[in-house]
Amino acid sequence: MDEAKRYFSISEFVDKANNYKNKIIGSYTPEQIKLYMELQDAVRRHHQYLHKVDEMQNVVLPRWYLITKSFMDVSVAILGMLLLSPLFIIVALLIKIDSQGPVLYKQERVGKNGKLFKIYKFRTMRSDAEKQTGPVWATENDPRITFVGRILRKTKIDEFPQFLNLIKGEMSMVGPRPERPFFIEQFSKTIPGYSRRLDVIPGLTGPAQLRNGYDSSAMSVIRKLRYDIYYIKKMNISMDLRLLAETFISLFKGKL
Repeated sequence: MDEAKRYFSISEFVDKANNYKNKIIGSYTPEQIKLYMELQDAVRRHHQYLHKVDEMQNVVLPRWYLITKSFMDVSVAILGMLLLSPLFIIVALLIKIDSQGPVLYKQERVGKNGKLFKIYKFRTMRSDAEKQTGPVWATENDPRITFVGRILRKTKIDEFPQFLNLIKGEMSMVGPRPERPFFIEQFSKTIPGYSRRLDVIPGLTGPAQLRNGYDSSAMSVIRKLRYDIYYIKKMNISMDLRLLAETFISLFKGKL
């Protein structure tokens, strides 16, 4: 990309961002506005990489790989649900004893090509967790998390109901982590190329989940995008198996 085109792109982005900024000031919470301002700063510092992502060609994956990947996802999900069914019953009882509300928590997420779906989790927060704040990230010592929920999050057991999403074809074992519509809208308008994460089926684990963890800042969002784009460009069966093995090892060592 030549200098004239690059600076035109930056100028165009700033104009769009400022227009969007004026719109969100009156409709979002102070925490959400603060995050947006931090994102603007992070994008300015990483604009060259982000514009390359925005302009990259679509990745064409072999049909045999997609079929094999889907077969692996469904097989692992069915086997996991059968083997872990006693654990699921115990967890359900503990959640009901610990706090009021449903055992399973369903939340709208954005999947491949922007398709919306409901993600399943064991509930780890109070049932009215976002009533006052709207969509916000959970923090390490978040007071909204219940006692049992903290254990489930630490061990990642809260994610196990997503085996249902794998069986339904909404998620894969490996892929970019699915995000909520609110954040997808905000990040896609602010970060060039962010929507490229939606080019593939989202996953339970992947480079971003293993090395970046949960989003906690503007810079963590940019890092997550870098890891996700790296996976999308390189994804293959060998890489998927390697990431799954790394995930199981990290779970066993308590590093996730």
